[in-house]
Amino acid sequence: MKYINLKMPEHSYFFGFAQTDGSLTKSSRNRGKLQIEIGEKDLHILRSFKKLFPLIYSSIRTRVRDTNFKKHYRSYVLAIFNMQFREEINESGIQYGKKSENNFPPNGHFCERDYIRGLLDGDGSIGMRLGKYPFVSFTVKSERLKDYLLNVIEKITKEKKKLDRNRRDNIYNIMLNREKAQKFINYLYYSGCLTLKRKFKKAKAILLWERPKSLKKIFRNEWHNWEDNYVLTHALEESCKYLKRTDKSVKMRLWHLKHKKNNANVL
Repeated sequence: MKYINLKMPEHSYFFGFAQTDGSLTKSSRNRGKLQIEIGEKDLHILRSFKKLFPLIYSSIRTRVRDTNFKKHYRSYVLAIFNMQFREEINESGIQYGKKSENNFPPNGHFCERDYIRGLLDGDGSIGMRLGKYPFVSFTVKSERLKDYLLNVIEKITKEKKKLDRNRRDNIYNIMLNREKAQKFINYLYYSGCLTLKRKFKKAKAILLWERPKSLKKIFRNEWHNWEDNYVLTHALEESCKYLKRTDKSVKMRLWHLKHKKNNANVL
């Protein structure tokens, strides 16, 4: 008997949430636990998780402590100790240690949008930047998870992103804004889905957003180094298709790069 079935939307959501905001630990004599800690306002999601696995003993306890931001901060901790359950989620992609660099998308079949919504609810942000513009952001430590998310984002929004780890804490920051954020939110959140209530409220507000007439769209003209390298090493038609740029744009960039190189040789 398997405890977790990732073909179920709720289980896929739980998996994504636990992978980002949970901690899977083990010790001697096959002891260990999966632990998820959240603030008081999100207690409802832990109760939902507990109901997902009625055949497994789990507990929710209260924790009160002083933090850098608040004294007597109250949080709640869900703990699942069952060894078979731990082995199942570990084999499927939840690695030992919080924010593991080795996490990867689930093995086998799973519900993609529910899994990603779990990742976002667990360790991402959505809202209105400056109170005006929709945004979606992820913080990811795993290379494989980052590549997976970028592929899905390209599929949904048609935007191809290339990222480097930030220097401060060595993680990837994935950001979507305005209409692209809307498209992604529309894909992830739907009526009746398992999610954090506060984020579902923000998701609904984002989907109601309309671009102000005063905010003109700015079309991307800048070129990145990796794009330059691509057009210099691939055929024109292939470059246009892969980079999603016009024939004229690629030709102009090639002319610029070759002209720049010739000038450098003269100097």
